[in-house]
Amino acid sequence: MATMNSMINSGDPVFPNDSVLRDAPGLEFPDWSGMAPRGPSMTFEQAVYWNEEMLSMFPPKPNRAALDADAKCKVEFRLL
Repeated sequence: MATMNSMINSGDPVFPNDSVLRDAPGLEFPDWSGMAPRGPSMTFEQAVYWNEEMLSMFPPKPNRAALDADAKCKVEFRLL
Protein backbone atom coordinates (compact mmCIF):
# COMPACT_ATOMS: atom_id res chain seq x y z
CA MET A 1 0.00 0.00 0.00
CA ALA A 2 1.35 3.40 -0.94
CA THR A 3 1.98 5.99 1.75
CA MET A 4 -0.65 8.70 1.79
CA ASN A 5 0.54 12.28 1.49
CA SER A 6 -1.97 14.86 2.68
CA MET A 7 0.39 17.80 2.18
CA ILE A 8 0.31 19.99 -0.89
CA ASN A 9 2.93 22.43 -2.07
CA SER A 10 1.88 26.06 -1.78
CA GLY A 11 2.85 28.61 -4.35
CA ASP A 12 2.49 31.48 -1.87
CA PRO A 13 5.75 33.08 -0.72
CA VAL A 14 6.81 32.90 2.91
CA PHE A 15 7.82 36.28 4.24
CA PRO A 16 10.76 36.33 6.67
CA ASN A 17 10.22 37.86 10.09
CA ASP A 18 13.91 38.80 10.55
CA SER A 19 13.93 36.77 13.80
CA VAL A 20 12.07 39.59 15.58
CA LEU A 21 9.21 38.81 17.94
CA ARG A 22 6.38 41.27 17.71
CA ASP A 23 3.55 41.74 20.17
CA ALA A 24 0.24 40.48 18.93
CA PRO A 25 -2.42 43.20 18.93
CA GLY A 26 -4.93 42.94 21.74
CA LEU A 27 -2.83 40.76 24.05
CA GLU A 28 -1.70 41.96 27.45
CA PHE A 29 1.41 40.33 28.89
CA PRO A 30 2.33 40.47 32.61
CA ASP A 31 5.22 42.60 33.79
CA TRP A 32 7.91 40.16 34.93
CA SER A 33 10.60 42.77 35.56
CA GLY A 34 10.32 42.42 39.35
CA MET A 35 10.74 38.65 39.41
CA ALA A 36 13.97 37.21 40.79
CA PRO A 37 15.29 33.98 39.23
CA ARG A 38 14.86 30.88 41.37
CA GLY A 39 18.08 29.12 42.28
CA PRO A 40 18.64 25.38 42.07
CA SER A 41 16.84 23.37 44.75
CA MET A 42 19.50 20.63 44.93
CA THR A 43 23.19 20.22 44.29
CA PHE A 44 24.55 18.49 41.20
CA GLU A 45 25.46 15.39 43.24
CA GLN A 46 21.94 15.23 44.68
CA ALA A 47 20.47 15.56 41.18
CA VAL A 48 22.65 12.69 39.85
CA TYR A 49 21.64 10.49 42.80
CA TRP A 50 17.95 11.34 42.32
CA ASN A 51 18.20 10.57 38.60
CA GLU A 52 19.80 7.17 39.25
CA GLU A 53 17.15 6.42 41.86
CA MET A 54 14.34 7.29 39.45
CA LEU A 55 15.87 5.19 36.64
CA SER A 56 15.95 2.17 38.94
CA MET A 57 12.18 2.50 39.43
CA PHE A 58 11.55 2.08 35.70
CA PRO A 59 13.60 -0.85 34.35
CA PRO A 60 14.11 -0.96 30.58
CA LYS A 61 11.67 -3.06 28.56
CA PRO A 62 13.17 -6.13 26.88
CA ASN A 63 11.87 -5.25 23.40
CA ARG A 64 12.51 -1.51 23.62
CA ALA A 65 14.20 -1.27 20.20
CA ALA A 66 11.21 -2.87 18.46
CA LEU A 67 8.78 -0.58 20.31
CA ASP A 68 10.81 2.49 19.37
CA ALA A 69 10.94 1.42 15.72
CA ASP A 70 7.14 0.99 15.62
CA ALA A 71 6.56 4.40 17.22
CA LYS A 72 8.61 6.35 14.68
CA CYS A 73 6.91 8.70 12.26
CA LYS A 74 7.26 7.22 8.78
CA VAL A 75 6.11 10.30 6.88
CA GLU A 76 8.58 12.24 4.79
CA PHE A 77 8.54 16.03 5.13
CA ARG A 78 10.07 18.25 2.49
CA LEU A 79 11.36 21.62 3.59
CA LEU A 80 11.64 24.13 0.79
